[in-house]
Amino acid sequence: MCRSLPSGTTLHDIRKEARDLLDALLRREDTALNRYRSFDPFAGRFEARLDEAQYIIAREYGYRSWRRLAERVKGAGKATTMRAH
Repeated sequence: MCRSLPSGTTLHDIRKEARDLLDALLRREDTALNRYRSFDPFAGRFEARLDEAQYIIAREYGYRSWRRLAERVKGAGKATTMRAH
């Protein structure tokens, strides 16, 4: 699944999204587990961690890693701030 990154998304927004996904993974919600398995179909039982949730979010937005997604979001925020001045 590839989602479009909404205009105006902040680093805070995607961090919250990752924390929410982590909470859902910890509760073993089917939807969250299916999202995880969509990127690792051979995954067995795992201990949900924030970095795994961040990876899932990054991949859903079409980025190879959380770092690349975060850089993109931070870069977009700087461009918006610069245009406002």
